[in-house]
Amino acid sequence: MGLRWTEEDLKDYQARQKRQALPCVPAVPSGVSVADMSKPKRNKYGNRRVEVDGMKFDSQHEADIYFGTLLPAWKCGAVKLLIRQVPFDLPGGIKYIADFLTVSADGIVSVIDAKSEATRKNRVYINKKKQMRAVWGIEIKEV
Repeated sequence: MGLRWTEEDLKDYQARQKRQALPCVPAVPSGVSVADMSKPKRNKYGNRRVEVDGMKFDSQHEADIYFGTLLPAWKCGAVKLLIRQVPFDLPGGIKYIADFLTVSADGIVSVIDAKSEATRKNRVYINKKKQMRAVWGIEIKEV
């Protein structure tokens, strides 16, 4: 025995199929649990932000440089001025933020950046480094 539809039944069926075929966004993406959504996303170069003595650093490497090298030099008087996260304006509306700026007892200004091998090869960083040398006359020391 065959199934017979009227034109009206066929149109209703096609309309229901169209509605079901429309993409819809579920409340929670499939395959992702709510616990996974709260985890922070891994950074591009694998660094993780840390807080040491109430000070926030972009990476553990940066904190090690500050507490292991620069702070002791400042405390003993070899460095007269130590500033973190110093912005420099570059041509084209570009901003470069140095990790550390130091002024030694001799009056020599140094910009120090905590860089890994991967970030040293980053084309954007290389261009900013060249612009710092050309515009400000400052050579960036990568540690």
